[in-house]
Amino acid sequence: MMSDNQYENDTTPLTFDNLFSLLDNFNSYNKYDQYSVLDDDDLIEEITSSLSEIDQNQLPTLSDDSSTEESQLSNLECRVCGAPAHGFNFGQITCGPCKAFFRRNAFRNKSELRCQSSGSCVINIHTRRHCAYCRLQKCFDVEMRKELILSDEEKKSRHLLILANRQLKQILSNKQPLRTLSTALRKRKRSLISSRNEQTVVNSVTKMHCCSSNDILNDEDQILLNNINNAYQLVVDKNDYSYIDKYTSSTPFSQFINDETMMYESLINFFKCIPEFKQLDKNDQVLLIKSNLLTIIHLHHIIIYNFQDCPNLDKCLSKWINKDFDYQIVRTRQYFYRFINYPLVLKLALVVLIFSVNLSSWFDITQFYEYKNTKILFEYQNYYTNILWRYLNYLFDEKEAIKVMEIIVMQILRFQLLMVTMRNSVCQSPYCSQYHPLMQSVLGL
Repeated sequence: MMSDNQYENDTTPLTFDNLFSLLDNFNSYNKYDQYSVLDDDDLIEEITSSLSEIDQNQLPTLSDDSSTEESQLSNLECRVCGAPAHGFNFGQITCGPCKAFFRRNAFRNKSELRCQSSGSCVINIHTRRHCAYCRLQKCFDVEMRKELILSDEEKKSRHLLILANRQLKQILSNKQPLRTLSTALRKRKRSLISSRNEQTVVNSVTKMHCCSSNDILNDEDQILLNNINNAYQLVVDKNDYSYIDKYTSSTPFSQFINDETMMYESLINFFKCIPEFKQLDKNDQVLLIKSNLLTIIHLHHIIIYNFQDCPNLDKCLSKWINKDFDYQIVRTRQYFYRFINYPLVLKLALVVLIFSVNLSSWFDITQFYEYKNTKILFEYQNYYTNILWRYLNYLFDEKEAIKVMEIIVMQILRFQLLMVTMRNSVCQSPYCSQYHPLMQSVLGL
C-alpha cells in the first residue's frame, strides 16, 4: 500500500505527456492492436470466439458453469423468497427454484390458483411451496417479466447455436481443421446469425460516419464486443485489487486516494486498447481522462469486485466523509448489480462514457473549447452508443433495453453528484500535496 508521504516530493501537476508515461510499462495492450482492423483470415476465428464468449457469459440465461456465478451471488438474495440468489432471471435476481417456478407458471390463468389466506401469504424460503398463488403474485410484484421466457422454438435455436459454438471451441483448442465442424451445425449457425443481419454493415469499425444505427447486432459488432471483453480482461488480470479488503478504521483517507491509483491506471490502460481512443490527439485523450474518470470509475469498481459490496471500504467511507455519502454510494452501486450476468454491458458503457466531453461538474466549462476535435468525440460516442443499444436489444426486449439505458444514465448522474461531495472532502485534507499526480489530476487539484 502507499503511505501518506510516499509522494511527498512529487507534487508536479500531471501534464499531457507524463500522464501516459506513467503507463508505458503496460506493454501487453499491444496484443489488442491485431483487433483494430480484422482481415478475412481472422474473421472466422474471431466471430466464433465472439459468439462463444457471448453464449457463455452474456445471454439472458445462466451458463452451464454456474459455480463461479453462484460464488459471486453469495451475498445476494432472491427477490421473491430471500434464498441465496442463482442469477438474474426474467428481469430480476432470483434463486433457482423461483426461476423454475416462474417459468412453469407465468402464463397460467391466476383464476386457476387459490389462496387460503386471501392473498396475504408471506413468501420466504420456508413457505414458498405453500401457496402458488401468492408466490406467483410476488414474482410479478418484484417485476419478473414473463415475456422474457423463451418459446420452445427459441430454446431450440439457442441450443443449436450453443452446440455449434462448443464444437468450434473444441476444434480450435485441439488445433483441428475448421472444416471438420458438422456441416449441419455450421449451416444452422450461419442461418441464425444471418437472420439477425439482414442489413449487415461491412464497413471498418473506425469509419464512424458509415456505421449502422439499426437494432440488429451484426457479425462485426460481435467481434468488437469480444475484443472489448478480451482487452478489459487483459488489463484487469495484471493487477491485485485486494488492498480494499484490508482497510481498517485506522486507514487514512490519503492512503485510499493513493491506493486508487492502481484502479485508475488499469482503466486508462483499457481505454488505450480502444482503437478510436488511441487515434485521438493526445491533448484530447488527457482531457477525457481528467474530465470523466472520477465519475465512471465506479463501473470499473463494480466489475472488478464481481458486483458485490465492499464492507470494509463502506465503513471507511462513512468515517472519511459521512454516513449518508456511504449510503448513497452503496445504493447507487446496487442499481448496477442487475447486470451481474452481463458485465459486458458495463464494459461497453465505460467506452461510451469516456468519450463524453465533461462528466466532472467542477471542471471549468471553458475546457470544452480546449478539445482539438469535439466532432470526432461525438461521432465515436454515438458509434459506441449504437453498439450498446444493439447489444441490449440482443439481450432483452426493447422496453427492457430502454430501462437499462435509463438506469445507466441516471446512476452515472448520481455518481457525478456524489463525486462533488467526495472531492470537497479531499480538498479539505492536509495531504493533498502528497497524492499521486494522477489522482491530483482527476480530482482537479
